[in-house]
Amino acid sequence: MASSNDVAGKAYDQFILFGDSITQMSSDPAMGYGLQPALQDAYSRKLDVINRGFGGYTTIHANNVFAKFFPAPETATVRFMTIFFGANDACVEGHQQHVPIETFKENLKKLIQHPATVAQKPRIILITPPPINEYQLEGFDHAKDTAHPSRTAAITKTYGEAVKEVGKSLNVPVADIWTTFMHSVGWQEGQPLIGSRDAPRNEKFDSLFVDGLHLTGDGYRLVFSEVMKEINATWPDESPNNLPMVFPAWTTFYE
Repeated sequence: MASSNDVAGKAYDQFILFGDSITQMSSDPAMGYGLQPALQDAYSRKLDVINRGFGGYTTIHANNVFAKFFPAPETATVRFMTIFFGANDACVEGHQQHVPIETFKENLKKLIQHPATVAQKPRIILITPPPINEYQLEGFDHAKDTAHPSRTAAITKTYGEAVKEVGKSLNVPVADIWTTFMHSVGWQEGQPLIGSRDAPRNEKFDSLFVDGLHLTGDGYRLVFSEVMKEINATWPDESPNNLPMVFPAWTTFYE
């Protein structure tokens, strides 16, 4: 029979989701389905999934705050971390949130190679920004009194490609949700980008977004699927079914 002393003092390792508003809103019950609760359910009793999403942040902001919240090894063990930026960095040149693409790539590398990251050695997954829907984004921009589009489908695509370049250069897995979103609605390379004004409006694509930028439950399902695919492919021993519970099942107390 297990005693309380056998399990006393144990702490859950952490799975930190670091990103912008798309990460922050992934805990919102209004979405109906979000990345954070989906991962917490998958790793129930095994890991603590922590949302560190910051609405409006770019990779410049990310590097300014990272060391202020990321725990030292003496405080907690970070087993996984997603880095999910680019949706704001990819704003058009001249927009307040725009970050040049080369700077964006360097900023991602700084986060991956940051001394705080190196001290923890978490399993890192980069996530590309999702595509955007210019048809829906018109309303989002209008609500902010923006005279011109803040983002374009074509520019966002290049920032997704930049994330993949960084992942390849540093041997870090990438959840390529940009491609997943596009393929889910039948887009093929060489065709006009679905979501852009060069292609007809696509009803199924609309269903993935709240406002052309932020995601619905259907959109978050695709993100969750890609993140889990990378975990299962890269660290199969860390998949939810292969991790033990931190505290034992209740039946062990009667053995």
